[in-house]
Order: sequence, then structure tokens, then C-alpha cells
Amino acid sequence: MNPYLSAVNQKLFFCNLLLKQGANGEPEKSSPVQLEQALCQSALYQLEAAYGYYLQEIAATYQFKSPETVSSVESLADSLSSINKHPAEAQEIHSLLEQKGTWLSQLLNAHKCLSTISSQSEKSSVSNSPIAIVEVKQLDDVETLDYDLLGSWHKSFVEMVNRHREMMVEC
Repeated sequence: MNPYLSAVNQKLFFCNLLLKQGANGEPEKSSPVQLEQALCQSALYQLEAAYGYYLQEIAATYQFKSPETVSSVESLADSLSSINKHPAEAQEIHSLLEQKGTWLSQLLNAHKCLSTISSQSEKSSVSNSPIAIVEVKQLDDVETLDYDLLGSWHKSFVEMVNRHREMMVEC
């Protein structure tokens, strides 16, 4: 049994829970903007974690000896190439990342932006505040995270994983 399969499923499930939590809020009890941001960012982190585990799941399915070392689609391709395997799943993911406007490239770009701390804002916030507050850098080309956008990324991710799992055969 591939241990990464359950990790991917868990992260996708957690993402779905977070999105449902936010989307099911009653209109008259609208949640504060900070709560929506927290739920959306948390859902994004779950999706990114699922992506990382999914790359490792593919490596394990194709019997790469050290799937835990796979951390990017490039390292997945290199790892599988070293055992003379070139699965369509890795090629599709690579293709999705090469095209700028795809859901996967947008997802990973949004995660990268949220995970990047601006050194300039860190300096100014530390010097101007008795409490060290660090702003998270937002790039202009990243859409504002909301439940609909994350829901569409989640749906696309689940569809891709399900389709790939139907095609993948443990070697």
C-alpha cells in the first residue's frame, strides 16, 4: 500500500473542510475578513501539501526507492528517469506548470507568494512596532484568494488525482 495516497487524501479532505467552513457561513453572520483570509490561506497550504505528497505518491507507485526525496516535478522526473520510467502523470503535471495560467501554476504561485516574507517590510515592522509584526508579500499577478477560486483549484486537483490513479498501475 502506498502511504502517500492517504496523505494526499487527508490534505484534500482538510482543504475541503476549510472551504466548506467558510462558504457555509450565514449571510447575516458574515465572518470577519481576517477569518476568511485565515481559512483561505489554510486551505491553500493544505492544497500545496497535497501536491507535494502527490508527487511522492507517483514516485512510490512507480517504485522509486526514495519517494520522500521528491520535492518538485523536476525531481520526480529525474527520479523516475533514473529507473527508466517516464509516466504520463509526471508529464501532465510538468505541462501544467509550464503554462502560466493553469490552475496548478496559479496555486503554486499563490502559495509561493504567501510563503515569501518581504525583507523590506520585516525591517520596517520590527522598527516601528513594539511587537514584531511581519507582513506577507503579495505579488500583483496573484488573484485574491477566495472560496470560489480555491474551490475550483481543489476540484481540478481532485479530478486530476482521480484520473491519474485510474491510469497508474503499481509496477
